[in-house]
Amino acid sequence: MFGKTSLALLRSLTREFRHVTSDSKLLERPLMRLILSEYRSNQVTPAQYCRGPDEMLWVADTYLQYIRSQRICRELNNKHQRREKTVQETADMIGFRLPSSTTNDKDN
Repeated sequence: MFGKTSLALLRSLTREFRHVTSDSKLLERPLMRLILSEYRSNQVTPAQYCRGPDEMLWVADTYLQYIRSQRICRELNNKHQRREKTVQETADMIGFRLPSSTTNDKDN
């Protein structure tokens, strides 16, 4: 099993959907209605409609992990979305000094 009950997975899915959606009417969203109808149709006996006894839990856990990963990825992208540093800025950041460039070579 996956360490979570069916109800706990449904609650986790709902929580993740709330992060994605700013809409307060979550139950009116088509995706949420689909998930709730799947849970209701498999409420009595998941083995009746599924190949394995834990397949619905596996599918729900897969959706949850996908949605959670997408949210975390978006948060990380927003947090670290900056312009690329120049060589001078990177050298200053780690304490190095770049050699000054001169147009006249004294060796020639």
